Amino acid sequence: MVVRWLLCDMIEYSFRIKHKGCWTDGFNDVFPNVRASIIYSYLIHGTSITMIEVTQVEDGAIDELVDWLEDHPVMNTSRLVSFTSATDRGVICLEGDYDNDTEPVLNVLLGNSCFPTIPATIADGWEHWDVLAPTHEQVSQAHEELQELGTVQIDSLHSPAFEGMFMGLLEVKKAIQNLSSRQLEVLSLALEEGYYDSPRSCKLKDLAERDPTGVSTVGEHLRLSESKILKAVGPMLDHPTENA
Repeated sequence: MVVRWLLCDMIEYSFRIKHKGCWTDGFNDVFPNVRASIIYSYLIHGTSITMIEVTQVEDGAIDELVDWLEDHPVMNTSRLVSFTSATDRGVICLEGDYDNDTEPVLNVLLGNSCFPTIPATIADGWEHWDVLAPTHEQVSQAHEELQELGTVQIDSLHSPAFEGMFMGLLEVKKAIQNLSSRQLEVLSLALEEGYYDSPRSCKLKDLAERDPTGVSTVGEHLRLSESKILKAVGPMLDHPTENA
């Protein structure tokens, strides 16, 4: 199968970068407890459009954070899209002017056919990226261009066992489709209310207050849902990746 052949040839490249001149470089110096993820970022005619998600934002600090981002030398505007005080989670839209020295990392990656698998996270001034690339040559070219943006450290470079992972994801999808409507409803509520956050934003009794069936029934629906999904995930844990 062509799709599976292509997946098996892909290379997983994980790295961290201290991006000179970017807002990510000093973000945690000012907001040490806040965690940020880059949801989307792209350069269009010299202007970068970036969407970020921030978590663990203390009460009253979201406006300060938005203002700090807008005052950054490369930023034109910073706009709060949404904020949920119950989970201390917000989404911010950024627009900034970049030159060749501060080009968005994502722009370099996509230009070399390296595609992020999860949103990049920001911690202690480092951007953490996990990407897939078709060849070692494209990874090498992307790495050289990234070094022009800042300090780069490779965390891992390997060829994952994608065939087993691909089939495992199909099993996970099937397990989710096999959840009853009530199981899916309660599981969605738990995710929305932060039951699976770390630390948890709510307890079973809080979910039960939103559901008339009571704590024991809500807990049983969650346990059955977790059991079905985790049984589908289990075989994926038995397929370690092979070093490239």
